[in-house]
Amino acid sequence: MGAVRGGSEGCAPHGTNSFTLGCRVDYAGESLRYEVTIEVRPDIRIIAEKLYGYGVAAASGARSYGPIFETRRAGAPGTGIEAEIHNGKRGSNPWSRFRDSRLLLTQVPLVVPGANRAERSVLRAVAAVRNALRGVFHFDPIPHLMRDFVPGRDVELRRTGENLSAALRNLQSTDPDAFRRIGELVRLIADDGVQGISFVSSELGDVMLALQESRGAATERSERTPAREMSDGLLRFIGIATALLSPQNGLDIDSAMSSSIDDEEPRGAVLVVLEELENGLHPSQAHRVLELIRESSRSTGTSVLITSHSPALLDAAEGHLNENIIVCYRHPGSGYSKLERIIDLPGYAISLAEGSLGAAVTSGKLSSGAHEEPDYAEFQRLLGLG
Repeated sequence: MGAVRGGSEGCAPHGTNSFTLGCRVDYAGESLRYEVTIEVRPDIRIIAEKLYGYGVAAASGARSYGPIFETRRAGAPGTGIEAEIHNGKRGSNPWSRFRDSRLLLTQVPLVVPGANRAERSVLRAVAAVRNALRGVFHFDPIPHLMRDFVPGRDVELRRTGENLSAALRNLQSTDPDAFRRIGELVRLIADDGVQGISFVSSELGDVMLALQESRGAATERSERTPAREMSDGLLRFIGIATALLSPQNGLDIDSAMSSSIDDEEPRGAVLVVLEELENGLHPSQAHRVLELIRESSRSTGTSVLITSHSPALLDAAEGHLNENIIVCYRHPGSGYSKLERIIDLPGYAISLAEGSLGAAVTSGKLSSGAHEEPDYAEFQRLLGLG
């Protein structure tokens, strides 16, 4: 993950010294809820952290929802932080002291031996959240880094895409279908003259991506265009396609924290995060990009989170995909940014009936937050219900 704009202090809202992040992780048919609060001044430290889910009783095996672990109110800086950990026994859970400079997600396994089913339920819950967080692959392709030779053995795609050539050549042998699919997409987006993807190798075993192209009729002459001559947009798209269609072991994701508890050890899924997906792409390619994302989810089980300012991408979305679109806008009352599902915003139904969600969001019709309750009167009138 790259540096945060403004550093750690930039994460806290203006006028405050801390910020809170949380997530829900679905595992084995259950939901785990995790939350952490981090203080940024005078020093960075954890001041609150909790994980809620279903714990198991040590004796009976009965399951109940509650804290897997939860911290007490933090004391003075440098004193650490105390947390109670579920032990599945009668009475209060025991308290342990931890360092406040690291997440408890990484420290709890050091004090819970996993000697009984209650302790193993704690370790599984902690591992499920930890692996989910470690499985986030924030892909920020930087085209100028993709234009050089890279070692052929450097096959796990890194977050900047700098080793794209080696990762893509590895995909050619490990998943030929995915490699062919990327070649098809390149031909659709780049030019009909593109015959396929090839590679240039050096005497030292380094590799560089290249396109095999024809000039004039396909039978006349074939030329090779190396990565150093490709456009930024095309390199970026090839990188995104490789990230989405690569299997989990084709990405540079750290899985070192996985520890074997038993056969029920949770396996972390991959969440690929792509910012400004539309950069370098013509708006007419929006539907192909969204189809690539759907294909990735179906074939590899990869979840994808994208950010975009593109009206074309919104207009290309349809059906159930709209339910997963989140609009970010500044709330006029509080002054803070607010996230809401697009289908819950006032005016969504009317904008959908008018045919352009992208135009509605661009003009501010769906992001002003001016109305607290949605008004479906116009939509009902269009359906003849009013």
